[in-house]
Amino acid sequence: MKVSLDICILSCICHFALGAHAKSFIEAISDYPELSNFTSLLNSNYGLASIFYSISPTAPQTVLVPDNDAFESFQKSTGQAFASQPYDYIQNVINYQLLNGNLKSEDFGHPAGITVPTGLTGPTYDNRTAGSSLISSGASTGKHDGQVVFIAPSTTPTSFNSRQLGLKGAYVQSGSGRKVNLTAVNGVWDGGVFQIVDGFLTLPDICTRTIRAWGLKSLDSSLNRTGLSSVLDHINNVTCLGPNDKAFLQAGSPDTKANVSALTSAIAFHTIPQPLYSNFLQDGQTFTSLTNDTIRVTIRDGAYYFNDAKALKINVLTNNGLMHVLDRVSFPLE
Repeated sequence: MKVSLDICILSCICHFALGAHAKSFIEAISDYPELSNFTSLLNSNYGLASIFYSISPTAPQTVLVPDNDAFESFQKSTGQAFASQPYDYIQNVINYQLLNGNLKSEDFGHPAGITVPTGLTGPTYDNRTAGSSLISSGASTGKHDGQVVFIAPSTTPTSFNSRQLGLKGAYVQSGSGRKVNLTAVNGVWDGGVFQIVDGFLTLPDICTRTIRAWGLKSLDSSLNRTGLSSVLDHINNVTCLGPNDKAFLQAGSPDTKANVSALTSAIAFHTIPQPLYSNFLQDGQTFTSLTNDTIRVTIRDGAYYFNDAKALKINVLTNNGLMHVLDRVSFPLE
């Protein structure tokens, strides 16, 4: 009887101790002076704060919390305070900075990076679905169909260590390929963990606006000539292999000189009907383009090649997939 009583008392003590350490999200980030602006934003807006109240410990989330530098950078780049933006925009950004699962410092050290689903959903910013690779690699609980971010070490694999990770040793790549620096603090709250970032994530845009944002004028012109702009913007689950302007010039300026039929085929050849996030790619892997041609992936010295073209920029996220920017116009395998 005494043993049973002792066990009961011990159980109550453990339960009390765990409860005492399970801080709410606002309570947890309030311990960090560099997060005071975000703390104030939530304290002054119950609607935004309620996003975190609704998260269950059985489906934990990782919050990328913007530090005070993020607010200052936003003000400088836009001329407006982040807190003064429309409610829907702020809500979508916060949802985009909610990552599926408990992600800690050791998760950000993978040399190939990781692709992580977020809480951002809806066709405006998430006109795509999670494939089997993304689902199998993610957390065992939570949703996998939310728009993704790509996280990778900022340093080379040989020089990467956990101490550097705490000193902005990783980056988060969001919409349009925009990056912010991540500092892993492994903060704990009752709905999961949180890490600190020095900027707000960029909401993914449609393909054509993303192409223009990257200054890919020849590709943009080609899409307009062929009437494929709207098609590329509205299909879901797509990878666009986008040659840069120098690549078009080296190929003889097909954007202006090729007939429309040939140009249409060339663009379709550079389009793959599934999102190919780089961390899931393997050397020698093959995929089929919209022209039913084979695209072979080669990974050499950390660089990705699609047939004969090298990817200069990978994982440029769009609302319906992503783009890899190429150094040349690719051709079918012989």
